[in-house]
Amino acid sequence: MKKFTLAVLTMVIALSAGCAPKPQAATADQAIEQSKSMGAPQEQAKYLVSQANAFVNSQKFDDAIASAKYVLANLDANSVEAKNIIEKATAEIKAMAEQKAQELKNKLNNIGN
Repeated sequence: MKKFTLAVLTMVIALSAGCAPKPQAATADQAIEQSKSMGAPQEQAKYLVSQANAFVNSQKFDDAIASAKYVLANLDANSVEAKNIIEKATAEIKAMAEQKAQELKNKLNNIGN
């Protein structure tokens, strides 16, 4: 009975280790390279979409856009998730640019005061 329990436990550990999520890549290029070893295009696209979402959450908008564009150009031209990521990241970049422009405008207005 102990051997059976040990065998089952070993299999569970081995299977769960294989299913562990991949760590977040530091850049879109790294994520794309990692995805190439994942086999099926659907798996690659799923991984890259998850990485792109992580990039958005980390405010790495250029990497998010690059990852999503790779999905659309090479893996799934109809990926709604990739299209949404590009929209969201672009909107975030625009909002940050507008905020910085307003801050600069305020600084320039305060120079004479």
